[in-house]
Amino acid sequence: MNMLITNIVKGLSSLRSLTFFRSALVDVNLVSCLNSQSFGSELRISISDDVASQSNGSKNANFRLIGRDIDWLTAGSHLVSPRKFYVHHGIYLGNGKVAHYSGLSGSLRAGPIEVTDLKCFANGRSAWVYEDQTAFSNDEIVVRARSRIGEAQYKIFSNNCEHFCNWCISGTSHSAQVAEFLHFPFRMIGKVFAQESGLIA
Repeated sequence: MNMLITNIVKGLSSLRSLTFFRSALVDVNLVSCLNSQSFGSELRISISDDVASQSNGSKNANFRLIGRDIDWLTAGSHLVSPRKFYVHHGIYLGNGKVAHYSGLSGSLRAGPIEVTDLKCFANGRSAWVYEDQTAFSNDEIVVRARSRIGEAQYKIFSNNCEHFCNWCISGTSHSAQVAEFLHFPFRMIGKVFAQESGLIA
């Protein structure tokens, strides 16, 4: 277990930008960790070296596993759930409900921002709270998420589930995954075909 965490930290330390880590290509070990419950209920990764120098210190990515007991979950929390090549994002609304962009998950036709239960959001996989800095209170995040329910403007490069969640929590609609793809498309495509990486979308 310590070796796995050491490998994750080494991989993340070699990244050239914090944006790259936060929402773009992520080492498969991180996706594997999010899929595994063997190490405990929390995962904290420190990013240092080149990345830290860009953010004037170290940056921690904190994930907390959501189990069967959800009483501790706070409305307005940023949720993630790993898929094969990406990590799906949503906003917890309370009472076991999650707002998320259904996107292309059900068919080739893009779906709207919808409210579903936590089990459907996770889609048979683990779900985690991604503890990130927010620009709004939890109540404001919920209001912002609810204001867009029913919107059917999904676009993988400009309005995906990551864009939606970042807009809810920070006021800025962005996807570092898209930015990374546009800067390094062949690296990302190569890693997807090699099945050696995960994506946050």
